[in-house]
Amino acid sequence: MRDGDIDYSSYGLSELEEALAGINRQRYPKNFENLYTAYQRIREAKSPPKVHEPHEGSGEAEFASPGPKHDENRRYVPNEIQLGERVRHLVFSLLLLAYGAFGLWVNDLYVPGKRRGIHLHDVPAWVMYGAIICACMVMLSVVIDHHDRRNNEKHYRTFAKVAAFVGWTLFTFSVLWGAFSSTR
Repeated sequence: MRDGDIDYSSYGLSELEEALAGINRQRYPKNFENLYTAYQRIREAKSPPKVHEPHEGSGEAEFASPGPKHDENRRYVPNEIQLGERVRHLVFSLLLLAYGAFGLWVNDLYVPGKRRGIHLHDVPAWVMYGAIICACMVMLSVVIDHHDRRNNEKHYRTFAKVAAFVGWTLFTFSVLWGAFSSTR
């Protein structure tokens, strides 16, 4: 397939936005032009997409992800998370918190593994519970984001990334600490 062979006329708005966020503008200039034209055609009545213009000589040539969505009256339209996904996140968070709390209560937090799991006791178990709380916060941020009607989705994404990083760090630290403390 060559540059310019893709027909974007049958794509929907969300598919076009996804393609715009990922296309390499310099490598596929004809496809980008066709994609952008199709996107503009659909969004005629709405506010225009934000394009990140590359600086001269910087080598940047990426299309910035489309900004917030607005209706025909230029009012902000909050994102919608499906009910099933919200329920799954909420139920799994509660179950995960309960599992971790029970493990702390009996001072034996079992972390299943591919071949065999690891039993954490005392401080490594508490550190693992911190990782569990971070995982629950990431899942619950999706639920809260759905109900928050303000234009701050990027703040929720940033929060989720930070909480995930902290959670994985705590998880790794806890597993290593538990593995080395049990070998003595």
